[in-house]
Amino acid sequence: MGLFDIFKPKDELLESKITYLENKISSLQNEYDEKVNKRETDLKNMLSSKQSELDSLKKQISLANDELDIQDFGFYNRQYKFTDSQQYKNTLIKIRDAEKSAVKDGIAGIIVSPMTLNNSLSKGKAMQNQLIKAAIRGFNGESDALLTKISVSNVDKKVMALEKAAKQLNKMYARNQIQISDHYVDLKRQELYLAAEFELEKEREKELLREQREKEREDKKLQAEIANTRKKLKKERAHYENIISDLRNKLSDASDDKLAQLKHQIDEYEDQLDEINQAEEDVDYREGHATAGYVYVISNIGSFGPDIYKIGVTRRLDPLDRIHELGSASVPFKFDVHALVFSEDAFALEAELHKKFEANKVNKVNGRKEYFHVSLQEIKDVISAHEDVSAEFTDEPDAFEYHQSEKM
Repeated sequence: MGLFDIFKPKDELLESKITYLENKISSLQNEYDEKVNKRETDLKNMLSSKQSELDSLKKQISLANDELDIQDFGFYNRQYKFTDSQQYKNTLIKIRDAEKSAVKDGIAGIIVSPMTLNNSLSKGKAMQNQLIKAAIRGFNGESDALLTKISVSNVDKKVMALEKAAKQLNKMYARNQIQISDHYVDLKRQELYLAAEFELEKEREKELLREQREKEREDKKLQAEIANTRKKLKKERAHYENIISDLRNKLSDASDDKLAQLKHQIDEYEDQLDEINQAEEDVDYREGHATAGYVYVISNIGSFGPDIYKIGVTRRLDPLDRIHELGSASVPFKFDVHALVFSEDAFALEAELHKKFEANKVNKVNGRKEYFHVSLQEIKDVISAHEDVSAEFTDEPDAFEYHQSEKM
């Protein structure tokens, strides 16, 4: 027996403890790793769930964003093709009458499966009918709230909210074996679309009315301008005719040298009368031809930036009066005139230009807004194709106030 044999049992005991501790540590490490992995998996699942929820909310926010007006892009397609607001109003009344009839006839909400109450089918049915009334009241409240401030820019979002409300209520009352009918939900859906398009049509009619009133104001200003011009020309005619009459009265007593001078003066004043005659003919022509006028091409780089042109028409005798009015209060800087094109059919020329640059409209929804993102050369090309009109273009805008403001 060796000297160290006496320590062998103690070594074995230590080794046993070491092995036990190593196994314990390994077990704890495995347990720790399992918990960490499980926690990591749980966190990943939670993160994935929250990300899906976030994506869903972002989608709803995108749809719900009333400020991002879908009309600005011209994408809204009407569900109903009515031509005036009264048709929308009448149809809305019919839809709402149909909703009332559905409630009255018991088809707004339906019993999925009869239930008993205290072993009584009749009591169960009475209970279910009361619950249907509660569900319909809740659904009507949601629908009425969605009708507030409805427009074509948010109607799709509101329809989604309506359908979601119906699903939630049906889920809530599923244990009671009742639900809001698809027919009733569809009536409410139609009501939302009709209400949105009703608002759109009313706004369109307001815009048309504003245009009509603007045209009437323009016509009144034109008639006043014609009357003032006639008065001015009449006064000038009388003035020159009096001068010519006086000069002719002097001819009989004039010397030969004076006679030639008098005749020369009479010729000059008769030339003035000829100009007045021509001016009166022009006024008569403009008054008698409702389509004659000026197509104007103007810009305002301080307000809208480069390569944005307003292409409009005016029947004013002096088209600059109209342009000055446009720049008087609605924009911070004056408009610069690039061309004034007189045409016997100015409205047709304007319409041709608008149609040519349809795709370049700044406002693609309201076609009555006459601003286009085009180059001046493109406008020149269209106008120069008309041999019956002539136009001089100013290529560079003055934009004096804008440039001075930039320097300050």
